[in-house]
This record gives sequence, structure tokens and C-alpha cells, in this order.
Amino acid sequence: MKRLTTLAILLATTSLASAASNESFIIQAGKKNSTIVGQQNGNNTQGTGQFGNNNQSVTAQKSTDGDSNKSATLQIGNRNSSTVGQLGGNNSQGTLQIGNDNSALTLQNNATDNKNKSFTGEFGNGSTSMVGQAGGNNNQVTLQFGAGKESDNLAITNQLTGANGGQNDSKTIQAGAGNTALISQDSEGVAGKKSGVGGDNNQISLQFGRDNTAATDQNSIGSGTTKKTDQSGVQNNSATLQVGFDNIASTKQSGSNLGGTGDQATNASLTAQFGQDNTANTRQTNGNNLQATIQAGSDNVAKTTQKNVDNGNGVNASLTLELGTGNSAVTSQKIADPLNGGVNGSLIAQVGKYNAAKVRQADTGLQPMIGQNLQATLQVGNGNSATTVQTASASVSNTSVTAQFGSHNTAVVTQH
Repeated sequence: MKRLTTLAILLATTSLASAASNESFIIQAGKKNSTIVGQQNGNNTQGTGQFGNNNQSVTAQKSTDGDSNKSATLQIGNRNSSTVGQLGGNNSQGTLQIGNDNSALTLQNNATDNKNKSFTGEFGNGSTSMVGQAGGNNNQVTLQFGAGKESDNLAITNQLTGANGGQNDSKTIQAGAGNTALISQDSEGVAGKKSGVGGDNNQISLQFGRDNTAATDQNSIGSGTTKKTDQSGVQNNSATLQVGFDNIASTKQSGSNLGGTGDQATNASLTAQFGQDNTANTRQTNGNNLQATIQAGSDNVAKTTQKNVDNGNGVNASLTLELGTGNSAVTSQKIADPLNGGVNGSLIAQVGKYNAAKVRQADTGLQPMIGQNLQATLQVGNGNSATTVQTASASVSNTSVTAQFGSHNTAVVTQH
């Protein structure tokens, strides 16, 4: 059976038909098979099963009355592809692929405040999962499991909230070598007669193996018609866990505090890496920034950059814990607007030898007792170095504590 094509087009356009449910079930066994399903209006359900190699599945669902569309795709074999597009309604999609060099594309769009849910599971090497969700409260879970020295799986998730913002949840779990997880979450209120706020974005990335990359970019922006009615973006949360060697974790978070009455946006991030030659980069702007980085192993690098909001008070808080040899921790904190009060707080703890800690804190508020730089560095072991540079405005204190236990250690503190 070299080629079998199934085309199912289910279109219901009358008011009577739109209130009814459409159902479609397709199963194909063999190679180079393709199925195309189109469903419009009604409560539609669609199931596709393909067994073999080089198969293709395309599902398109549209709802104009807010009803739910559901689609599930199962493919077992190599070089298979699944494409699903869902528009309107409460859409749910599940894709499961077992084999190598498979690809799954899921696109969901919802103009209401309803939820779109998508699940993608891929078991094999060389697989790709691409998910785009816009509007509504979207949820996405991606599972990719490979084997061998190079599984080379790719997971890309892009999420955009709907009117006046909302919560997007995305979870990515990858096991194998050479995997990449790229996550982009954007929450924006819609400018109009009614002010709106950005939504909550939450992301968890778990990677087990070596040569893996996890990049998370989160943005929360409030909106409104004037500066008086503008409201701030709300909290973004991100957690990244990597176990293995030569892994890279990059996290960027931004929240906006628009208008004089807007609340502070809070960015919170956790990065944990276990292994050697790992790198963690975290950049947080425009919020009460909270970051914790934990690394266990050797020759790891942790970089944290924090800058708080331009037009309000804010706190930068960073914790870096490194256990092992030859690790490096670099923390940079800045209060964007020195006319307002702000606090930079940093703690670096390193246990092992030949570790380096570098901290730079700058530009706190002008008023005494509300703006300050606080830094503590703890090192246990031999051949370690600690460097702290603090710059504060008039009448504001710099506080630095460095504790080193071992031999051949170096500590340098500069305060302005």
C-alpha cells in the first residue's frame, strides 16, 4: 500500500446544523498516507490514527458560536507530520507521535476569554513540536523523549493572551541529548475604552541529558487609554531544571508599571542545573525582580542581570548557590530611576575551590533609609575570589559582607 488518501470535509453552515455535533474518525495503516479533515461550526470532534512511515495528517476546525472543538492525532512510525489549526471556541488538541523525525504543528486562535488547550507528546529522535496560541487563556504541555548521543528534538511554544490579558501556562519536558526548548510568552491588555492589565504567564522547562538549551522569554504589559487609567502588567513565573552536561538556560522577564496608579509587576525565576559546563543567564527588567540560581557540578557559569521599573519603587533580589569547582557567579543590579526608592539585595554562596563571585550594584534612591545596596558573599574552599562594587546616591548606605573559609582566597570590595 504505497499511497492512500482520505479527504473528509465536514461543513455545516445553517443555524440548525451549527447547533449539532460533527464527528470524524480515521485510521490508516501503511506508508505515505494522508488525511485532511475540515470542520466548521457545531461541537466537532476529530480522531486520526496513522501507522507507518511518511504519513501526513491535517485537521482544521472553526467555531463561530463559542462551542468546543476537539481533535486528537496518533502517529506511529518515522517521518510523519501532524498539522492542526483551531479557530474560535474552547479548542483542545492532543498529538502523540512515536518514531523518529516526526513533526507536529498546532495553531490555536481564540478571540474570547475561553481556553485553548494543546498537548504534544513525541517519543523518538529528530522530532519537532511547534505550537502557536493566541487569544484566550492558553495551556500547552510538550513532552519529548529521545535516546542515544544525539536525540536533537526541538520544542517551540509561542503564547499571546487575549483581550485585557489572561494566564498562559506552558510546560516542556525533554529527555535526551541536543534538545532545544524555546518558549515565548506575551501578555498584553488591549487599549480601548476600558483599561486592561497584562496576564500571568507561567513556564516550566525540564531537561535531562547533555547539550540541551532552554530559552524562556516572558513579557507582561498593562494597557489603557491614558496614563491615569493605565495599569501594570502582572506576575510572570519561570522555572528551569537541567540535569546533565553542557546545558544552557536563558530566562528573560519584563513587566511594565504603566501610569502613576499602577501596581508593580513582579518577575520571579528559578534555575537549577546539575552537572558540568552548564550556563545560566537570567535578565529581569521593570518589576520586583526575584531570581534564584542553583548549580551543582564543575565549571558552571551563572549570570544574573536585574533592572527595576523606571517610574516606581522596586526591589532586585538575587540568590546564587554553586557547589563544585571552577564555578563563576556574576550578578548585576540597578535601580532605573534614582529619584525613587529601591533596594538591591544579592546573596552568593559557593562551596568548593577555584570559584569566582562578582557583584555590581548601582543607583539606589536619593532618600535615606529607603534606598540601599545589600550584598553578602560566602565562599568555602581554596583559591576562591570575591569582588563587590557598590554605587549609591547621596545619603544612602552600601552594605557588604564577605566571608571566606579556606586558603589562598581573595576578597575585594569597592563602595562609592
